[in-house]
Amino acid sequence: MANRIIYIIMLLGLLTATSSMAQDQESGNWDTEKIKGTRHFPYPSYSGNPYLTDKFISGEIDFADGEKIEKLFLRYSTYRDEVIYFNRGISAQIVIDKLSISGFTLFGDDGTKRVFRQQYFNGFNSGNRFFEVLSDREITLLAYRSVVLQYCPVYNNEIGIVKNMEYVPSFNYYLYTNKDGYIPIKIGKNPFLSKFTKPNQKLVRKLLRQNKITIKDEPGMVKALELVEANRIAINF
Repeated sequence: MANRIIYIIMLLGLLTATSSMAQDQESGNWDTEKIKGTRHFPYPSYSGNPYLTDKFISGEIDFADGEKIEKLFLRYSTYRDEVIYFNRGISAQIVIDKLSISGFTLFGDDGTKRVFRQQYFNGFNSGNRFFEVLSDREITLLAYRSVVLQYCPVYNNEIGIVKNMEYVPSFNYYLYTNKDGYIPIKIGKNPFLSKFTKPNQKLVRKLLRQNKITIKDEPGMVKALELVEANRIAINF
């Protein structure tokens, strides 16, 4: 009996040590007290996803004062345009104070890196927003990842409750420079060509054809933008 008690004590000690090590590995080189925010509570349950990712993933945040915190578990709310991190120390989800950070980065399981920057948007529904930076050259290509909650045909959720609303993605893209501000643009060849003068449209078509670039998705748009910038073809703002 005494041996069993000693074994249990040793086991509990090992589990505690392992938990402490895991927390240290998660925190890395940062102080949790520096992250300011409020506790996050679940959004109303409807069809669709109010978040950019299905789960918390590895990430880092950039503070407005230039400091960086790495090795966090983050999730971006496209419904509320807010960054949430999971604090394992208190087992709580925390909405990070928006004005305290300048941006954040998410790292996918496959090694992909997604950079988000906070900027002031002076268009419709003006205010500070997190934009995903798709291309950051002389002209920046930004994506605003939003989700809206809207009415839909009546359906039963996974536990049989009747619902009539759903979360629907609504992405918007912008060409941006400090001088000219935000220019809305849609993904596609014709919307892209419309940003050039008539004489330059023919040249851009030729370049796209020669380089086998199609603008059907975000990577295609990034390649097209980088191509015209490399050839010093002016975009109309």
